[in-house]
Amino acid sequence: MVLATLSTASERLQHNDLSKLAKSAKKEKLPILLIVSQHHCPFCVRLKREIIFPMQLSGDYQDRVIMVEILLDSADSIRDLDGNLVHPSQIGTAYNVWVTPTLLFLDHTGREVHRRMLGVNTIEMYGHYLDESLQAALGAVKKGDRSYTPTVKDIQGDAPGYDQLY
Repeated sequence: MVLATLSTASERLQHNDLSKLAKSAKKEKLPILLIVSQHHCPFCVRLKREIIFPMQLSGDYQDRVIMVEILLDSADSIRDLDGNLVHPSQIGTAYNVWVTPTLLFLDHTGREVHRRMLGVNTIEMYGHYLDESLQAALGAVKKGDRSYTPTVKDIQGDAPGYDQLY
């Protein structure tokens, strides 16, 4: 029963047309939580199993956020927020994603409305930080606040040597 429930949560997280989600986000004035992950990423699996899936299953976030995951290493193309058919890695590149998981807090246009979350450090505190970020993103979307602009530090995080990756 638990495995079937987690499988259902995983399926609901996958979506092949982000433009439909963007339309819903605009209509409902909700942020989009874009979870950027990969199939082979053990931190992504743990994050989904311990944080994301329970959030979905609780129903507590249904009126607060639209959650979706893209898998950078997927062979399947998806529609981006503008409706263009792209490979998921192109979306990752557009947002300068360099580590998985990365959680992006977006408005319906794809603009980041709050500082992204990079990787998984302390899983025990992750839910708390995610809740705070979701609340801030929801507030920004509801107010139409477009003042947040990602900084280099927001994108890089605390990773030494990031500048050598590109």
